[in-house]
Amino acid sequence: MKRHYRIPLLLCSLCTASLTAVAQNTTNLPTSMYGVGELSAGDGGRYAGMGNTGIALNRTGFLNTLNPAAITRMDTACFTFDVGVSASYARYSFLSEHSSNFTGNPNRISMGFRVLPRWYALVGAAPYSSVGYVIQTEEEIEGMPGNYTYSLFEGTGGLYRCYVTNAFALSRQLSVGINLGMIAGTVTQSETQESAVVKYESSKQAFYADFGIHYEWGATGQRKWAAGLVFAPSLPISHDNTLTYSNSSTSENLDKGYHSRTQYLPMHLGTGLSITTERWVLTADYNYLDWSRNSSSYTSMKYENQHKVNLGGSYITKPRLARSTELMGGIGFGNSYINLKGGKMQYLEASVGASFPIRYSYLSLGATWRKQLNSRSNLMQESRFSLNLNLTFGERISRAKLK
Repeated sequence: MKRHYRIPLLLCSLCTASLTAVAQNTTNLPTSMYGVGELSAGDGGRYAGMGNTGIALNRTGFLNTLNPAAITRMDTACFTFDVGVSASYARYSFLSEHSSNFTGNPNRISMGFRVLPRWYALVGAAPYSSVGYVIQTEEEIEGMPGNYTYSLFEGTGGLYRCYVTNAFALSRQLSVGINLGMIAGTVTQSETQESAVVKYESSKQAFYADFGIHYEWGATGQRKWAAGLVFAPSLPISHDNTLTYSNSSTSENLDKGYHSRTQYLPMHLGTGLSITTERWVLTADYNYLDWSRNSSSYTSMKYENQHKVNLGGSYITKPRLARSTELMGGIGFGNSYINLKGGKMQYLEASVGASFPIRYSYLSLGATWRKQLNSRSNLMQESRFSLNLNLTFGERISRAKLK
């Protein structure tokens, strides 16, 4: 049987995503849900233009979601809110075929405040991962040259994170924090061939926790150094799975539960270092994600641990002012946790952005270009351009309430 593939047209969920590995493994499409989908690289925020760095950043007007300990510099006389949206344009290449898609979605909402003089809190919601693809194949019918049967494979959905962060300033230099929340969502996959449709729907839930430390030193000199450390344990994901089969030509229908392998959130370990001068903020992050508790039912695919390195910087245009415009830039390099038939997938990204003060608020814009680098030409090639727009604003409260 000779098989031809048409280029995928990728869909979107809450955050922009393409489950590239699914698009590549067309031999096992009906049940090829790999892991939890594509993890969200970051949820934007005021410093989205700094290349998804922030583990060592603890600054006024920044609701840091990358390190739960790094929120102890927020304005103590405000409820601080963050609202963000994103849009992206992606272009995909597979052999000699090309396609593209455009998506736009909200991607961040959070609120932070001081509970007590040394106790700070943050409540928010953001994407955790997403799945979105449409793939059409055509197969030549054996014994009937020139006649084809068509199949359509679709996947939608994703996981979203709701969390509560508590941070404690143990001293002016040292802060610790804990982030607790839930990850939940539904992933739907379907295969349509002629008049028959098979749909797999999986509702997933998991408890989520991470811990952070932030430490500053040298604050009395010309330079201020800071370091951060975060850790998130690997936790199981519960499933509620339903398989639905329907055939419009024969009125056949089937609806039943099905079993799938246990999946786990990856163990995450991250560290960051930053240096702040009168005009510059420079930072570097390293993130390690351990996927070893997850296994694949397909011999052609395996999970790989991820290593991500990100560098970012910000230039303060008017350092003598309490609030100043900042210009940002960053680069990053990492690998996918999917290894398909020995083909490794990596990516390179670059970001630029700016943050503008508006009274007690900041309007921030970040632009990111991302290029997927694959070890073989017969794997999907992806280029993506994304925009993040974020508004950070404060609602003044009485200082007497915090005493």
